[in-house]
Order: sequence, then structure tokens, then C-alpha cells
Amino acid sequence: MTREERLAKERQAERLPQQHIKNYLAKYEQKDKEKKNYGKKKDKGNIKTVD
Repeated sequence: MTREERLAKERQAERLPQQHIKNYLAKYEQKDKEKKNYGKKKDKGNIKTVD
């Protein structure tokens, strides 16, 4: 495998997650919203870490 082929393969692999996010944008937005809500709850003290 030449260097150019390997680099092309790496670029293609980097594009896949980006395409997946674009295809399922509503799901990504929902997940982002849940992360923000979790952060807010944790800052308030409603969610405690397990020791």
C-alpha cells in the first residue's frame, strides 16, 4: 500500500463520523440537549457521583 493510498483511506475514515452526524442530525441534537441538561443537574447538585 502506497503512502497516498493510506492517506486516502485515513481521510475516508475521518469523513464517516461526520456523514453519520449529518444523516442523523435530529438524534445528534437530542443527545447534545441531554448532555447539557445532565451538566446543569450536576452543577446544581441533583446528581451525585458514586464514590
